[in-house]
Amino acid sequence: MELMAGGALLRLLPERAVYLPEHHTLLVADAHIGKAQSFRRLGVPVPGGTTAATLGRLSRAVAATGAQRVVFLGDLLHSAQARAAAPLQAFADWRTAHAGLALTLVRGNHDDHAGDPPAAWAVHCVDGPLHLGPLALAHHPAPLAGRYVLGQRQWAQ
Repeated sequence: MELMAGGALLRLLPERAVYLPEHHTLLVADAHIGKAQSFRRLGVPVPGGTTAATLGRLSRAVAATGAQRVVFLGDLLHSAQARAAAPLQAFADWRTAHAGLALTLVRGNHDDHAGDPPAAWAVHCVDGPLHLGPLALAHHPAPLAGRYVLGQRQWAQ
């Protein structure tokens, strides 16, 4: 499905992402890498596989669009507990397989606690909003004069 917002063409994808064809950019909100691991570390029994599922969806969206850049609209890592070996390695492997992609994180509330991703992932981290054409990309969108603000609240999980 495609729609216009603020003068920009948005392609809504079933992989829970938005593609901006003019900018060859994929927008992903709330990846929450390591979420299940974080809950299990706190003693909450939850099924595994959430990181693999998220990275699979992301790979499919990149392949379907030919995106050259991915912008995470906050909450790339779920928490400090997500910094366990398995989720970190899963993302590192995904990153290696997609080394040509430019990655940007517009920090969100979980990123405050989880911290920026490991430097080896080569993710450029910024505080929002990130200006891209007529858009302002943010985790928590707030009105901004002269820009159409896109953020995770528009398509929260």
